[in-house]
Amino acid sequence: MAHGIPSQGKVTITVDEYSSNPTQAFTHYNINQSRFQPPHVHMVDPIPYDTPKPAGHTRFVCVSDTHSRTDGIQMPYGDVLLHTGDFTELGLPSEVKKFNDWLGGLPYEFKVVIAGNHELTFDKDFMAELVKQDYYRFPSVSKLKPEDFDNVQSLLTNCVYLQDSDVTVKGFRIYGAPWTPWFNGWGFNLPRGQSLLDKWNQVPEGIDILMTHGPPLGFRDWVPKELQRVGCVELLNTVQRRVRPKLHAFGGIHEGYGIMTDGYTTYINASTCTVSFQPTNPPIVFDLPNPPSS
Repeated sequence: MAHGIPSQGKVTITVDEYSSNPTQAFTHYNINQSRFQPPHVHMVDPIPYDTPKPAGHTRFVCVSDTHSRTDGIQMPYGDVLLHTGDFTELGLPSEVKKFNDWLGGLPYEFKVVIAGNHELTFDKDFMAELVKQDYYRFPSVSKLKPEDFDNVQSLLTNCVYLQDSDVTVKGFRIYGAPWTPWFNGWGFNLPRGQSLLDKWNQVPEGIDILMTHGPPLGFRDWVPKELQRVGCVELLNTVQRRVRPKLHAFGGIHEGYGIMTDGYTTYINASTCTVSFQPTNPPIVFDLPNPPSS
């Protein structure tokens, strides 16, 4: 499908022919389209925390995959916190409250949060199925009564929680979605292809910042142990061809921590925890020029 040119009207993304095999998709598009090659696509060094914020900019602080291990994290100066999911181990109400308390102690003017695959209780369909399934898979979650988690997101009083929704903060339109390609049957897992594309098709055009839990194909999505790419092809096509946000923040793949750009969108995998669940990857700060309207 050709890259969208705005004057031709709305760009429609269809399921990619390599959707089900992201490693193959990466190889194909790299060889045939140089899609992940320099000069456009390259790594980006993080901004040192003591770098002065340029005039007329907003500083975003990106974290992800903190997994209830926030105690020792040194949080840098910034205006807006973005947390792209897996802030708990299992989404237990006690973990959500602890996370909310941590958020309450942070000085940022705005805090925007999405769920990840570990926030089991935030995924209503998952919880409905869990009750019918193997009790021993997530015993502490299985034991919860519906009234314990029915309104679990209401425990997040110290942030804006996004789930297939958007908010405008300091003039920036931010959209958040928790969905990731199926992996071991956790929360917010969907099959690759049309099921995920249906979710990405809900992302409106004109978004400045996209928050997803997992990466798009080819950007901080490499899992060395498996020698595989695990990013979502449909998410990549949505970001590059239709939505074109200035910033795409995510986590999910702990090994992928770091920053890349395709020359237009900056991609930040802000996974705080390493692959061994040590919360040692520092928060990533990113400055964006304020929108003209703000």
